[in-house]
Amino acid sequence: MAATKSVKLLTAACLAEFLAMLLFVVFACGTAMGIDGNRASQTSSGGTGDSSETGMTSKLPSWIIMLSLAFGLTITVLVYSTAHISGGHVNCAVTWGLVLTGNCPIIEGVAYFFSQMLGSLCGAFILLAIYPASMDMTKGVGSNGLAEGWYTGNALLGEIMGTFLLMMAVLQTACNPDSASIRAQAPVAIGFAVFMAHAVLLPIDGCSINPTRSFGPAVAAKIRYGGESEAFKSMWIFWVGPIIGASLAALVYKVFRALADTPATGKGQLEENEVADQATV
Repeated sequence: MAATKSVKLLTAACLAEFLAMLLFVVFACGTAMGIDGNRASQTSSGGTGDSSETGMTSKLPSWIIMLSLAFGLTITVLVYSTAHISGGHVNCAVTWGLVLTGNCPIIEGVAYFFSQMLGSLCGAFILLAIYPASMDMTKGVGSNGLAEGWYTGNALLGEIMGTFLLMMAVLQTACNPDSASIRAQAPVAIGFAVFMAHAVLLPIDGCSINPTRSFGPAVAAKIRYGGESEAFKSMWIFWVGPIIGASLAALVYKVFRALADTPATGKGQLEENEVADQATV
């Protein structure tokens, strides 16, 4: 089991989680606010025809790649920047998975959760000051929501799978004792996992895989747009899906460790104050 930090170190870790979550919302969700993700606005460059007139010029519009990169790269930067202080969770679903596997003490996990939630709120409020309502292309401060034509089951299963991929990357690259030799590259693997999850889920629900990321922008959207905002309409999906996904990944990790006949935590766990501490995102 991971040892609980001293009050001084825990304070520093909570501050790191708060700041990382704030920056994640500002730069990742902020990128979404400046991009027109409407498929109908994308037309082909030459001539006319069915695809040009409907705007359906690609099965994977460029805005999806742009946003996926923004979220993946932002997480990579923040994990590298805070892993030696807090472990670089930046996601309450990841914190939950680390608690389940014994890589994060419960008290520490609770403190991280509130720090992340506060960071998400502050980041979203900063976005309200950066982007006036008329310039917000998402019309929701980058909050998540079920897109037209998709069903609740599509989004829920997608969130479970996306978070499973992320949590698996965290546990196997940043926590597994047998992956100590690649520990410094863990944030890159985590960033790629976030990128891939967004590539699949952006057209469906805007991709959460991070309940804390969804919460702040939803509150800000409700404040700005009032009754017009549907930011909380499907909010349960962005909590239940990631929690289930992280829990399943934690279970699979424990099964692998049991089959390897070694503890779920141990000599390979990241040391405090190293570039890739316990686990990330």
